[in-house]
Amino acid sequence: MDRHYETACIINPDIGEEAIKATVQKIISLVEKHNGKDVEVDEWGRRRLAYPIQKKKEGYYVIFTYTSPGEASKELERMLKFNEDIMRFQTVKLTKRVAKEAVAEEASAEAGAESSEDKEGGENE
Repeated sequence: MDRHYETACIINPDIGEEAIKATVQKIISLVEKHNGKDVEVDEWGRRRLAYPIQKKKEGYYVIFTYTSPGEASKELERMLKFNEDIMRFQTVKLTKRVAKEAVAEEASAEAGAESSEDKEGGENE
């Protein structure tokens, strides 16, 4: 049975842009290799850490949201654990309700933005 997962990773920013992109692509291909689908990548980029990790004050944040069987997330975590470029990671299982609410909130936010643009356009005329 496929479930919704979200994995947040902090990648060592000192490895360079090319290596970061290769690491992100490797994670995507690993999820897809294990029957994962709907992989969405949200790159937050270089951010200051709340506390030093491995004597570093910055990290490159990437959030992966995907649907897969349980073994895909376990294999992903195993791979992340042994990758020296990954400073920290965390995987959470999203409930169907949370995933549906997120989609509904996003749709309502887009609809709200469109209606406010219509109202502003009417006031300016």
